[in-house]
Amino acid sequence: MRMANVEALKRRLGDGEVIPYAELLRKCEEAGAARTRAEATALAGALDEAGVVLLFRDKVYLQPDKIVDLVRKAMPLALTPEDDPRKEELKQLQTHLEEINKLAHKQVRRILWSGLGFLITQVGLFFRLTFWEFSWDVMEPITFFTTATGLVVGYAYFLITSRDPTYRDFMERMFQSRQRKLIQRQKFNLDRYLELQRCCKDPLEKICGTSHFSNADIAHLHELSVHK
Repeated sequence: MRMANVEALKRRLGDGEVIPYAELLRKCEEAGAARTRAEATALAGALDEAGVVLLFRDKVYLQPDKIVDLVRKAMPLALTPEDDPRKEELKQLQTHLEEINKLAHKQVRRILWSGLGFLITQVGLFFRLTFWEFSWDVMEPITFFTTATGLVVGYAYFLITSRDPTYRDFMERMFQSRQRKLIQRQKFNLDRYLELQRCCKDPLEKICGTSHFSNADIAHLHELSVHK
């Protein structure tokens, strides 16, 4: 009869989410699950320990599973158990992103070496034309306009990007461009990666392996996510 009364109590509680603790005690007595206030208090504690309800600060949460899910989502990933599937997912995404970055660096280095080869070829061609094919009187205006064209291109680059036309800046912009294309081509889930990164914002974030990327790298990835 006591078990039947407990089942009746569960039906009385209904599908709500939160009720006052005093109301739970009253419903325990009304359902016949407890005869006195002391028995109702003991029954409420037993329900709490069994995970049927959650008691917290004079409130009774009737759906503790939802509370657990909310706490788990809000908990930093670094504080979750080692067997948390999100950690493995983050490691896989990090490995994939590192492969994309390596490929982007390789492509950028190939472009830079090609640029060096072009400049060497240009100098050799001008040398040949100056001392064998023509003379300095012919080649001087050609070299002047070639140099002036480089200055105009550098100034236009500054106006468009608002950044100094340095070799390092040019290399970084090429890397970002190649990285963006590779992320789209390989269908890398950047939004999911950034979501897991936000879960790792904790003093213990090294546990999650986020130390592979600096804050600037993470900010750049956020920019890619916004403009993709």
